[in-house]
Amino acid sequence: MMDLFGGAIVAPIPSTFMDASQFRQIPDNQEVFVDTKTQQSMIVELLEQVDQENEEIAHFHFQQLADDNEANEHHIIQTETLTLPLIPDSQVYLLQGTQKIAKFNETNAFNTVEIILAVIRLVKVETDLVISLNAPAQLANGSSEQKSVSETEKVTIDRVKDEMRALLEGLQVKDWSLFQ
Repeated sequence: MMDLFGGAIVAPIPSTFMDASQFRQIPDNQEVFVDTKTQQSMIVELLEQVDQENEEIAHFHFQQLADDNEANEHHIIQTETLTLPLIPDSQVYLLQGTQKIAKFNETNAFNTVEIILAVIRLVKVETDLVISLNAPAQLANGSSEQKSVSETEKVTIDRVKDEMRALLEGLQVKDWSLFQ
């Protein structure tokens, strides 16, 4: 189990994921990890609860992520509702989608990235805990990622879904005062 937000939240994050705060500045409401073997990244964010309801909650956060990534295309493939045994009184939505994203401000090299996005609505503290986990699906010609692709393992969307489900099953809030 890995401590998040000073140990207030814990989650089973795979050991190949490295804490990105070791090499870049991360906002206080985020925990960011990069997988040293697969080019995946994971972002765990604490956000204000949005006005949407049901699956539209996940759709809203996916749109926000697409906007933040300056994606030139994005598509939602499916959304489902889950329950978390370790976080009662939460609403959980799991979304699968794709985004075409340019890396490092590359203007014409849009990579296709498959994304699994989980939104855990923590009703009693009016917070949306958003976790995004991605898998590069297709690299554009001219992408800076082409250089490192031969050094990393390819990852499938099924593996990413399994990783997200395992994370959600073990996710626990240990200290609710984090939200005060």
